[in-house]
Amino acid sequence: MPRRPASAPLRIALPLALCAVSGLAAAQNAAFERGDVAAEVAPAEAPEAPPPWRPRLSLAAGMGATFDATGFAGGIHTIPAFFAVGGFGDGLTGFDLGSFASSASGRFHAGTDNPVDRLALDAFGVVRPAARQAPGDRRYRWRVLRTAAAEIGLGLERDGRVTGSGSRFTLHTGARIELPLTRAGEASELRLRLAVRRDVGLFTPKLYGASASDVTLVGDSTEVYAALAVIF
Repeated sequence: MPRRPASAPLRIALPLALCAVSGLAAAQNAAFERGDVAAEVAPAEAPEAPPPWRPRLSLAAGMGATFDATGFAGGIHTIPAFFAVGGFGDGLTGFDLGSFASSASGRFHAGTDNPVDRLALDAFGVVRPAARQAPGDRRYRWRVLRTAAAEIGLGLERDGRVTGSGSRFTLHTGARIELPLTRAGEASELRLRLAVRRDVGLFTPKLYGASASDVTLVGDSTEVYAALAVIF
């Protein structure tokens, strides 16, 4: 059967539809170029939450001396000692745990000397009166002044020698200042700590020797030390 030619309305509608589709595509492209229509983009990742606040921590270890008269007939002697301290807080107040050990046995050979070795553990509060003074001033003298602190707390001390030992509870007192060794503004700091401490006994232990008359009353001692402290 012979193919019938398209009707006149169809020949007119088809070109008009093609022109309309082409115009719509051109208009959409122009709108994207002008920014009238936003292109689909992947959602931005949420920013990471800042880490939770915590107090600055510190660790210090060093050497020094204790001035001790216990067991010496001639009065106060200087005995080497070791110190270690860990702390929480570097602002106006803080809390520290400290240890101290001295070794006098075998160092003194006079017939009348019978010293004691000391081992102490302390828990104490730290107060820095100038911690909030000129907080934005990074000059060295202000950095040093802000570290000046007083210490007060409680401790337990073990005093002994070869023939016997005793223990006592103490009232811990002390003071310290720190010299910064790193630049200001760093997240972690290294400081040289200079400190003095004295534990006052709440009672007096007695240490007995080989004879009934050989009795040593354990008194108080004073210590000074220098330590490297890391604050982070």
